[in-house]
Amino acid sequence: MQVIRRKIEQWGGIEVSRLGFGAMRLPVGGDRKIDWAKAAAMVDKAVESGVNYFDTAYLYHGGESELFLGEALKKYPRDSYYLATKMPPHRVETEDEFYRIFEEQLHKLQTDHIDFYLLHGLSAIRLNSVRQLNMVDKLAAMKKAGKIRFMGFSYHGDTDTFRELIDMGVWDFAQIQINYLDYAMINAKALYDKLTTANIPCICMEPIRGGWLANPPDEAKSLMAGFGGSAATPAGWGFRWCIDKDNLAVILSGMNTLEQVEENTGTFASDSKLTPAQNEMLAKVSAIITGAKTVPCTACRYCMDCPAGVDIPEVFRIYNHFKTFKNAFRAGEDYKALIHFGHGVDKCTRCGACSLQCPQEISIPEELDAIKDILLNAQR
Repeated sequence: MQVIRRKIEQWGGIEVSRLGFGAMRLPVGGDRKIDWAKAAAMVDKAVESGVNYFDTAYLYHGGESELFLGEALKKYPRDSYYLATKMPPHRVETEDEFYRIFEEQLHKLQTDHIDFYLLHGLSAIRLNSVRQLNMVDKLAAMKKAGKIRFMGFSYHGDTDTFRELIDMGVWDFAQIQINYLDYAMINAKALYDKLTTANIPCICMEPIRGGWLANPPDEAKSLMAGFGGSAATPAGWGFRWCIDKDNLAVILSGMNTLEQVEENTGTFASDSKLTPAQNEMLAKVSAIITGAKTVPCTACRYCMDCPAGVDIPEVFRIYNHFKTFKNAFRAGEDYKALIHFGHGVDKCTRCGACSLQCPQEISIPEELDAIKDILLNAQR
């Protein structure tokens, strides 16, 4: 079974798979290092199923993701797949550092060029760094020299800054967080519409919101079951919503098991459109999830490592699970274990370093403080 592909005229008519392999959440061992054997099996299955777009970044898995992907893909002809990776502007202080990081990425990925090269996680604040070092001009020069084929950026920020970026008129693509929940909740629709109007292909990240939409509340699951039963999982519905959007050229999935690769490649074997009734159902599911009053954390772990030892994504995971499924015993047991190992909210010093790194712009110390007593009371 092969995944659907699409020719993108804005990219010279190259054919890319609608499903992209995201290398941000690869399987890891107890040491939090990538389990290379399991991850390589996932890459092989993806290639076998027709996936030809592979996305990573300089910072993923502490720098190990690019290294792994270069090794996993080297047995395949270089012209049979497309590589996407990212430059972290907030880590670059000099022009020499910019070029050093890029050359390191080429070395790790075992290639002489990057197909899709992005400035990572742009926002109003990070745009200042981009301007100070003329990074956009540098990308254009690298493109002209054949070091990169297409230049773009990933984005977490306000709509005004996004419009400012698009109005530069230099981008071949942009990568945004978009799914049926965020379409309205963080106004991803405005970003998507801006790209569509500008005739710029869009890369979709977080289509399942870091796995969050794969396990919605039971009420939402019951609603979904009436539209396809076991043939359409919650994750599958999330992907189908994205497939339905014509300007989502590639839809990235940060898969971490072989089973997820198999399920997702099956979902992407068809590009059938959603019916009005199915769209209405997903709108109702979105309302159910929004009503749970959860913290919009996608477990990207950009906020980590916390200098005080708080496992911020895990705290939010426990809290969100509790708010969604009302299982006080599970929340209490999980949070007790977190405290036992010294990673609970009680360790937070409110230094604020985490919030500066959060692409969702969560006020993390405030959220941690607000949910601390709720998690402590759940233990009783």
